[in-house]
Amino acid sequence: MKRVGVVLAVLLVLACTRRDAPTASEPIAPSSVPPTTTAATGEPTPTTTLPCAGASDAATEAVPPAVTDAIAERVADPRFAGHDVSLSVWVKGWGEVVAHQPDLQLLPASNQKLLTAMGALEVLDGNSRFVTTVTTSEPVVDGVVEGDLVLVGGGDPTLRRAGAHSLAALARLVGANGITTVRGSLLVDETRFDTRREADGWLDWQRPTYAGALSALVVDGNQSRSDAAFLADPATAAAEVFRRQLAAEGVAVAGPTAHVFQPAAGTEVARLESAPFDALVDDMLMHSDNMIAESLVKEIDVVRGGVGSTAGGLRAIRAALESRCIPVAGADADGSGLSRANRRASREWRQLLAAARMAPWADQLIAALPTGGRSGTLSGRLTSMSTAGNVRAKTGSIIPGRALSGYLTTMGGRDAVFSVVVNGRNPGPSQGAIDALITTVASARG
Repeated sequence: MKRVGVVLAVLLVLACTRRDAPTASEPIAPSSVPPTTTAATGEPTPTTTLPCAGASDAATEAVPPAVTDAIAERVADPRFAGHDVSLSVWVKGWGEVVAHQPDLQLLPASNQKLLTAMGALEVLDGNSRFVTTVTTSEPVVDGVVEGDLVLVGGGDPTLRRAGAHSLAALARLVGANGITTVRGSLLVDETRFDTRREADGWLDWQRPTYAGALSALVVDGNQSRSDAAFLADPATAAAEVFRRQLAAEGVAVAGPTAHVFQPAAGTEVARLESAPFDALVDDMLMHSDNMIAESLVKEIDVVRGGVGSTAGGLRAIRAALESRCIPVAGADADGSGLSRANRRASREWRQLLAAARMAPWADQLIAALPTGGRSGTLSGRLTSMSTAGNVRAKTGSIIPGRALSGYLTTMGGRDAVFSVVVNGRNPGPSQGAIDALITTVASARG
């Protein structure tokens, strides 16, 4: 293991004067079609950019020697040995009490969702929703549509085949509108987003096990099949399922299934709305949902005037956060953290989290994070007296890495912000070392 340094450092964190253990959702990874937002304009809430003020996180007090020694012992944990380890821990008054390779850029795993959440909270109207609609190209006359029926994907990553929020529910709504016969075709419109099915840096074996093919029409996470045809065009497969569900509701579609390549005017005959974006952000962080993360990034690009691309959404996130004085430096390739092209150092994660506390959405971000020993991907971790119900952090697990970044209050009443990122072969045991380090920090008195 590279030499460990436990130091007190004087850093400058930009702030603004205005306002895991793997689970099923975070596995170890080896239109005139109605707008898809229910806000009046679909535009983000205007913000005013004010000058940034420097807020120092410099040490103002000496760290008690017992705390320094305890932390040094944890950083030297042999379970970190043989891996690239980046650590940065700041404690109010004491400054950066851990700075071990803090600027080493590593794979962040699902810590990447922290950036996605910050971008979504900053750019998107939290009360808006993804909307899936069904439209007709011609009016309904005596139950007959002489034209086409169009299934319009609005980017909703929570749509299912069956249940209350599903294609089956949409089919029931179509039937309830009195439609019995469609003379034309069943068309599928996924034009809200671009046609890239994966993000840069994704590996072939990751789909569909850890993330489905990306699309503006997502059903069951687009993870129900693994064949090449489905991965290349999940929307057509979803439309065929919808055709069968329409038939079960007494709606016959005569023509074939086909794509439309630009939104066309139509009459809405059914719609389903997702949970509000704010709730989706909460779900994404708490359960580390990859598809919610990817859809939110693409939606951010749409709201900012783009084509619904991952790259465009990431650029928009960076610009929005930097305008709020939240510094962004590392490399980003997706919203979920699956990409092997993501790179960010622990000090930057720690500074991002520290600066985010000045944003108007800070309380929501912190409340949405898993809580040690209590909720989400931390429900079975950090269960000691000093950490349970105290640590709020985002976990990260992929085959070559583990990560944990978040907030806590020490037993001595000091606020702390931390990030630990570990990369290497078989990093699983390092998770215990990460938890031991954070427990030691949380236990600090003085």
